[in-house]
Amino acid sequence: MKNVKYTKDKIVWVNLIFFSLTTLVAVIGGPIYLYHYGISLSEVLLTLAFMALTGLGITMGYHRLFSHITYKTNIFWQFIALFFGGAAFEQSALRWSSQHRDHHLHVDTDKDPYNVKEGFWHAHMLWMIFDSHVPNYDNAKDLQKSPLIVHQDKHYFVWAAVAGILLPLALGALMGHLLGAFIFSVCFRIFFVHQATFCINSVCHWFGKPTYDIYASAKDHWFVALLSYGEGYHNFHHRFPADYRNGIRWYHWDPSKWFIALFSRLGWAWNVKKVPEFRILEARLAAEKQRVSDCLKEHVSNPRVDQALQAFQLQYEKLLHSFTEWEKRAKEYQKVLQTEFAHHSEGAQKITFEQVQIAKKRFEELRESWRELLSIKPLDLPNLLIAPV
Repeated sequence: MKNVKYTKDKIVWVNLIFFSLTTLVAVIGGPIYLYHYGISLSEVLLTLAFMALTGLGITMGYHRLFSHITYKTNIFWQFIALFFGGAAFEQSALRWSSQHRDHHLHVDTDKDPYNVKEGFWHAHMLWMIFDSHVPNYDNAKDLQKSPLIVHQDKHYFVWAAVAGILLPLALGALMGHLLGAFIFSVCFRIFFVHQATFCINSVCHWFGKPTYDIYASAKDHWFVALLSYGEGYHNFHHRFPADYRNGIRWYHWDPSKWFIALFSRLGWAWNVKKVPEFRILEARLAAEKQRVSDCLKEHVSNPRVDQALQAFQLQYEKLLHSFTEWEKRAKEYQKVLQTEFAHHSEGAQKITFEQVQIAKKRFEELRESWRELLSIKPLDLPNLLIAPV
């Protein structure tokens, strides 16, 4: 990992001291407390509740609601997102969103606040301790129109202290566990949520799988998704930042997605943005093709490899043609369903639906052959794709 030199005059002492104290209390104070007093069920539940609320406040609120506007909600839920997002002690929603928008706009450049090219630990948390990034609030003029967001920004430390310290301490005191609440519901919870969030900027830009864009430093990492309430599917997110989901499969761990979908059903969220499945599949196919093509191009001086590359490209074009035909038929079917005539003609619906199924089946057959090609090592493709002389 690249080492980066920092100068002392850039140290943000408030952040350094805060990170150090919460970490020390969590890592050292926690075991000492457990040894002497153990831990009650109420302490465990209080800690887990605040971990979930503050974690979701960041993912559902700061990230998907305010930074990317992937859905809209009423003033009450905006307040809840600001309240518990503030409790995570990750800056105000306005500053967090502005910096995150800069990250997407200038990813992996000097203008990226947590540029991973400056090193793993810089992207993880050192960028906040040696902070030289000046937020460009011009990229968040929409957020500045909200009096609630502006109030949280101007009085952030009050919001954070009330939501992230005073509230859990008060609840802990009512349970008869004030010290336990301070160690676990405040310090350990802050430490855990911070590290989970930081892993998205570091681990997910260093390790994982580039499923939809092989040239992006952002990668999909299932374990980070477990820690961060679904944010670990980072390659997808960077490829489709306007989608309210990060994990698009039903089995992808993404509680943020599930809660937003639930809110939508209850009428608490609307204008929920979702990228069409055809666009997602198209991006995945292109990434699969590019990964193999780039490997073959490294050996293009070999005539057989050059021929295999051309044959592989032809297979991709055939697959893409079938994909385009399937999408075309699907659009025609949707158009038929929307016309007034279709309501009086089951025949028209049946014909277009059958055409969709035929096109889909053709694509799936070619897709299966495509998967077989992808399962083969690229340099072994010439033996498969080129007929012997």
